[in-house]
Amino acid sequence: MWYLQVDTLLLTLALAVLFGIGGWLAARRRPGLRITRFLLVAGLALLAHVSPKLAVFYFAYALGSYLLIRLLRAARHGRRVLFVLFCLLDAAPFFYVRAAALVPALPAFAVIVGFSYNMLKAIDGLFFVYYTGRHIPLLTYANFLLFFPVITAGPIFRYRDFQKLYEHPVLPDAEGVERQVKRLIRGLFKKLVLVVWFRGALDYVLTLGQHFYATLALVILSYALLYLDLSGYSDIAIAVGSFTGIAVPENFKKPLSAASFTQFWRRWHVTLSEWIREHIFVVVNGKRLNRYASALIGLLTMLVMSLWHNFSLLAVCNGLYMGGLLALENLFGLTTVDRKAKKPVLYLRRAAVAFLFGINAMFFLLEPPQLLTALGGLWKL
Repeated sequence: MWYLQVDTLLLTLALAVLFGIGGWLAARRRPGLRITRFLLVAGLALLAHVSPKLAVFYFAYALGSYLLIRLLRAARHGRRVLFVLFCLLDAAPFFYVRAAALVPALPAFAVIVGFSYNMLKAIDGLFFVYYTGRHIPLLTYANFLLFFPVITAGPIFRYRDFQKLYEHPVLPDAEGVERQVKRLIRGLFKKLVLVVWFRGALDYVLTLGQHFYATLALVILSYALLYLDLSGYSDIAIAVGSFTGIAVPENFKKPLSAASFTQFWRRWHVTLSEWIREHIFVVVNGKRLNRYASALIGLLTMLVMSLWHNFSLLAVCNGLYMGGLLALENLFGLTTVDRKAKKPVLYLRRAAVAFLFGINAMFFLLEPPQLLTALGGLWKL
């Protein structure tokens, strides 16, 4: 977690405060003046502080992916073929890094941290140009790709949303600053305190052996640990982003209140699930789908999301597990909850979703032997 190292964290906060003060002074002295165009400098400075090679890679990637956007917009023939080809080229470093993890003999040609999020943003730029035909300015695109609060992690911006905020930033007032400082503290407390505590509790439970009560504890701890880890960074990113005048999108919307997995994925890591649903399955966007097609799309979505995190047999199993649950919901018409449903039924469904997702969380937090032992404990009442 390089971004939580003291020096890097202090630099990130200093840059955010600097832009907040600069934006406030600019607004007072020259109304309409935007300093958001200089966010690129902050992004590159932060990357260079972590690793000069990392800064060089991302700068080159921003220029290279922008060239693909310009070529796609200028094309008059074969745009669909170019669109698919350019999406694959944007994703090429991602697939290379995944392949290098499986084949150690492959050379590491660059330092890449958190590239998958930038890949998704670069591909979104291609989608924007392909479907709207509109021009993307180089400076706006570079700031979009290297916006420092979310430069190597989520939440994931889409270009159309970033552009509006970039052109019309809104700095928080005194009340907003107080609210965002509290959110920043909450995010840091989650990442630096609660995650450590829950990880220690998880490690302790792993020593208890194969028992039902141990597995139940692991399910609960895994859910909580994954939520605190991901939502903690989202809190930090949203708070830091607000000081620049650009509101980072929410990534978690009370997932425990979801009574189905369809609802759950609209509340958990929202920007990623929405990105995959919109971009990978855009060909069926707007069409009325029968339950069988919806089930297949749900299965494939979860499989892609799992492989996005990691290329491995375990990731495939995890994707099939979560995708299978989503597919079953669609097949049996359980994607929503009847408004007239009684509270016990509602609470039972929420508990079932939380429990089943807790098993999914174990795929990410436990080693394969530990996972098999924990799953075996489900049958030892």
